[in-house]
Amino acid sequence: MPKDYYEILKVPRGASEQEIKKAYRKLALKYHPDRASQDKKKEYEEKFKEISQAYRVLSDKEKKAQYDQFGQTFEGAPFGQGFSQQDFRSFHDVFGGQDIFEDLGFGRIFEEMFGFGPRTRTRRTTQYGQDIVLDMAIDLEDAFHGLEKEIEVKKMVVCPECQGKGGQSLKQCPACQGSGYQQTSRQGLLGFIIQQRPCSQCHGRGEVPEKLCPKCHGQGRIREIKKIKITIPAGIDNEQVLKLTGQGEAAPYGGPAGDLFVNIHLRPHQDFQRQGDDLIYNLNINFTQAALGDKIEIPALARKVKLKIPAGIQPGEMIKLKDQGMPRLYGRGQGNLIVKIQVKVPKKLSRQQKKLIEELNKTN
Repeated sequence: MPKDYYEILKVPRGASEQEIKKAYRKLALKYHPDRASQDKKKEYEEKFKEISQAYRVLSDKEKKAQYDQFGQTFEGAPFGQGFSQQDFRSFHDVFGGQDIFEDLGFGRIFEEMFGFGPRTRTRRTTQYGQDIVLDMAIDLEDAFHGLEKEIEVKKMVVCPECQGKGGQSLKQCPACQGSGYQQTSRQGLLGFIIQQRPCSQCHGRGEVPEKLCPKCHGQGRIREIKKIKITIPAGIDNEQVLKLTGQGEAAPYGGPAGDLFVNIHLRPHQDFQRQGDDLIYNLNINFTQAALGDKIEIPALARKVKLKIPAGIQPGEMIKLKDQGMPRLYGRGQGNLIVKIQVKVPKKLSRQQKKLIEELNKTN
């Protein structure tokens, strides 16, 4: 039984256009085939096609209304003769210059599956370099102040010998007559499908070298260790991802490079817990400080802070220090430092201390 499109995108029926789009973005990023390990590549590709098909229908008001009325059988009705390449092209073109797939680095997937890309591209099929995904652990202080860090990445880079051309004296590919692709058509269960695949001889370039480069053997790229400078902005949070466009693997035959994605992980801090842009600090004070009040110095990430403890404060109460928390990304102010009060009760008392507390208890 076909899966329900709403279940595929994990949204309720009646979800708004924005909710559907947000759900699709999340799933498309999660199941990007370039992020899959080799043993899960096919699974991710199938899942990516599935959620893309669901979004294509639910993001189109007319198709969504038909789907809500007839279910997936609407595609066999007179007004819907199955999915064709044009359906996918229309879906791809909905976003124009701000194409969601290009923003997320997925344009290459649609070109490989359906043989087209953004409207500004030439007819030649382009091969893209693989994305690289790295994990980086940083301290809370690094996230507070921001950080520039240089890392070494072993990756495919453009061949310095042939500058990515793969050889010398390029000429028009005789197999595809310079178009870069080969077209096939077939009758499928969902309609007549036209597919365009990269030319098997020129690999989508439209031209081939008369003499292969001896350094890269015609691939246009070699593997090297490269130093890459990463700028971590102040205020970055745990599990956020930095995208460095064009810093992934070089593509074969001179195509566009992939991107570098850096997953940020914050190490636990000895003094503070982070909640969004706020910092939580647990402060232990004694009974006298709680009863009479006090002024003490507490740590902070920027500088030490003077804290006034009001007389009579109770255990579990919180004191909020405005603008002493984490910087908000891109200069939008700061969060707060929230001090949670914990009153230490001594386990052992001297005879004099017991007497004083007993006297105090008589006055209550």
